[in-house]
Amino acid sequence: MKKLLAILLVMLFILPAGALADDTKTLDMFWFTDGVETESMKGLIAEYEAITPGVKINLIEVPFEDMSKKIMMSVSGGEPPALVRTTEGITSNCADAYVDLRDYIPNIDDVLAEFLPSIQTYFVQNGKVCALPTDVTANGLIVNLTAFEKAGIQVPTSPENIWTWDEFVEDLRIVMEKGDVQYGLVIDNPTHRWSTMLYEFGGRLVSPEGPAFNSPESIAAINLTKQLFDEGIIPKSTWLGGEDPNNLFRSGTVAAHMSGNWMLTNYNENIKDFEWGVTYMPIQKNRSSVPGGKQMAVCAGTGVEQEAADFVRWVTCTEANRKYCEESLFISPRLDNAELNYPFGSEFFAVFANELANTVDAAAFDWGFPGLAAAIGTELTNGMYEVVAGDRTAEDLVEAVDELSAPLFN
Repeated sequence: MKKLLAILLVMLFILPAGALADDTKTLDMFWFTDGVETESMKGLIAEYEAITPGVKINLIEVPFEDMSKKIMMSVSGGEPPALVRTTEGITSNCADAYVDLRDYIPNIDDVLAEFLPSIQTYFVQNGKVCALPTDVTANGLIVNLTAFEKAGIQVPTSPENIWTWDEFVEDLRIVMEKGDVQYGLVIDNPTHRWSTMLYEFGGRLVSPEGPAFNSPESIAAINLTKQLFDEGIIPKSTWLGGEDPNNLFRSGTVAAHMSGNWMLTNYNENIKDFEWGVTYMPIQKNRSSVPGGKQMAVCAGTGVEQEAADFVRWVTCTEANRKYCEESLFISPRLDNAELNYPFGSEFFAVFANELANTVDAAAFDWGFPGLAAAIGTELTNGMYEVVAGDRTAEDLVEAVDELSAPLFN
């Protein structure tokens, strides 16, 4: 016994202070990955741990499709993570699991003012600040510059000189005739990406008062879309068949692609036979994009809520967010990071950021509205296919979609 006591006393003198009583707080972070951003986040975590003694962040990768379920199972099991990476859908699905950051971040309204106002409904729900944004996506217009140049058409280069939809359609006809392309335009899908047109025409899916798709503006946007397919400006095979819009644009047979900033890396790596770029979406009643993106939320009931909120505030501040977005090729949600220095195409990302800065509130309101996508998504998708095929009218579709969204307001 005396020998054991002597050994313990020696250890007390040899070991560093605090080695026998580690008070480090570990913050588990549920994380899904889209690509290279995981390595960037790991770098930021290491940087934060170095400047914040006593805090360790444990990044746990979870498949995106399992995230909502994993969060709620952890909460119901009494072991919620401290931090979770979210989207607007995960935020709304699991809103009850998160703390209100108003209780943990001082001057939260000033903090919210640092971010694009068009995305606020994605993470502020009924006044509760469920999360803060780390990155944002935007719908926009990618163009085959070689085709437009061959046709003698000048692509808009500034927000002060952009197409109206009538001008854009007329120029697409000219490019199809003279620009050595088969089609004028492809649109990724008839819901999220197509809805950019909806908002530009002044339409929307719902309003704070209730269903709102049934309007002259919505019907006009749908009918123009059908006209573009009927004229062969958009190939029907992309919506009514299995043809991939991305592959068609890469092949050089399409003048313009309505897609999102996430396509820039793909096109930068794979298009070698023609020059391409990004220009501004046409205007009708409004300019608009449709924002998406990711956020960071703090779960309740962990005992480390303040430490987690401190990290969320730090990682979404100007410098940390700048590093994260530049390394990950993301658009920043911060107003002061609208122009970043990317490894390529900084001017392209700047156009997408400008589209977000001019996006109508209805876009984020619709796509962040709890339960809306699940309630109307199938009907909107199939209905647009039927309209394009000539089997349904725009008037019938808007009425049907409004009927499906109505129960969300009861």
